[in-house]
Amino acid sequence: MPATPWAVLLCKSSDDGSEPYPRRRYEEMFTSAGAGKYNMVDYFREMSHGSLDLSGSAVFGWLPLGKRKSDYQGSGGNQKGRSDLIAWARAAAVANGIDLTPYFSVLVVTNWPSDLFGGADGAVCGGDSFPPSLLGQEMGHRYGLIHSRIEGSTQPYMDPWDVMSAANTYMAPHPYYTERDRRGSLLFTIGPGLNAANMWGRGWGDQSRVWAPEEDVYRYTVQLRPLHRHDLPGYLMALAGGYFVEFRVPEAWDAAIGQPVVLVHALQDGISYLQSGVSGSQGLTVGDAFRLGDPADKLGHLIEVEVTDIDLAGHVATIGVTVQRDRHPKAGPAVVLDGVSEDAGGWVIVGGKVKKVPPWSPLKQILQSVVSIEESNEAHSGATRDLIRREALQRISEQASGQLEQMRMFHSPSGPLNGR
Repeated sequence: MPATPWAVLLCKSSDDGSEPYPRRRYEEMFTSAGAGKYNMVDYFREMSHGSLDLSGSAVFGWLPLGKRKSDYQGSGGNQKGRSDLIAWARAAAVANGIDLTPYFSVLVVTNWPSDLFGGADGAVCGGDSFPPSLLGQEMGHRYGLIHSRIEGSTQPYMDPWDVMSAANTYMAPHPYYTERDRRGSLLFTIGPGLNAANMWGRGWGDQSRVWAPEEDVYRYTVQLRPLHRHDLPGYLMALAGGYFVEFRVPEAWDAAIGQPVVLVHALQDGISYLQSGVSGSQGLTVGDAFRLGDPADKLGHLIEVEVTDIDLAGHVATIGVTVQRDRHPKAGPAVVLDGVSEDAGGWVIVGGKVKKVPPWSPLKQILQSVVSIEESNEAHSGATRDLIRREALQRISEQASGQLEQMRMFHSPSGPLNGR
């Protein structure tokens, strides 16, 4: 388990000497002192299936920044100002004899609501609110996580089941820290968790707990455990044709998601994309399905994930997974020398001889079916070979029967004319 301890730097401005909470609150939120109380050590351990260890994190301060609150001008449009704040905090730590070299990164906590962000330099929060719901995203940026999206859009913050869409997510009240602001809004919230695609992209998913189908297999029945329940036996995610399938339940970090759902994500360029089901919903329930391709096309490309059962009490979702690669013939029956190849005539090489194919030749489909039979030898499974050959032979039979019927029509004696 890689150790990635954070140095948490509590910093005061020169014109504000307040301390929003006792030091113990910060230690419980960011170090092993608060283990088991939904803190950031717990969060990253569970979201990484135990790949990350933040237990060595430490809290330092309060440190004097030597800056007034108004000196800070950072924002999303002023990234240098944000970098300056982290640099001020680092300088204050060094001035107070704190060695930051053993730490993976720094989290700057100001005593006023300065900003909330994260990146390669570290993360920042401030004031009396530093909820895990938001810090999961900001600290996650330091690990390379990017805002999550929904399929068909490049807009960020579009996956309500994923922390990398904070604050447009399902967030639950913190079970231990229940303070509210003057308007009655919760200051501390938790969740949601991290989706399977983002976990995989960081190398955090336990690959021994991932189900993946064999090539050319049509359908499997798979049972999934909740994605973040690494303590339960069984598969925690499934891979279906490059898509990530996960089961989420309304408990712990995901307490606010409402109903248990199966989610499907794609991962492209390090960004996760939430997929929609056939019904248009993203959270799939019993009877819903995610599908790419046409199930009626027995040789076409198909990816399908169907939710057949959800046992909330037993923490099990049962899904049917269909993965089928495109097995349509890629080559024609001959080499075209002139003309076009789609039923409009031309010259082809067949068996080393140049032949002319008349326009709209009825024999073209028979030739293509013969090629399909020959190419079936390249299929990886016997079942696939048999299917290709059966369908090709059926096409040959139908085409031959049609030609014979036409011959009978052309050559049968005519009936008597005018009743003679």
